[in-house]
Amino acid sequence: MAVDAQGRLRWLGKAHRDGGIGARLRDHLRHLERARVFTRVFVVEADPFSPPQAIEAAEGRAADAIGLRSLMGTRRWPTVTQAQWLALVTSRPGRRVVPPRRDGDSNGRGGVPG
Repeated sequence: MAVDAQGRLRWLGKAHRDGGIGARLRDHLRHLERARVFTRVFVVEADPFSPPQAIEAAEGRAADAIGLRSLMGTRRWPTVTQAQWLALVTSRPGRRVVPPRRDGDSNGRGGVPG
């Protein structure tokens, strides 16, 4: 998710690419209109073994939760019913849930050396 200086969500999408998240961000920032408005990026890591359909469903559910379906022009996300969602995401237990990192926390432990 990318937001502008006012904290408004400006982009929601998957970041999986060869080269990782950095490569995806560089792709986005080649578009001058995005480079001008993206000020912060938030990444939600998926289990690397998640089926692609589950990742796409999560993206669609996030778009619905924050009301983006009609706000990003031609951008489209899959529509997933509650039953479809549960079937996709409950076939494999999650590894862990962690709180979001604070600004400046590069190790994911709240600034605690590790």
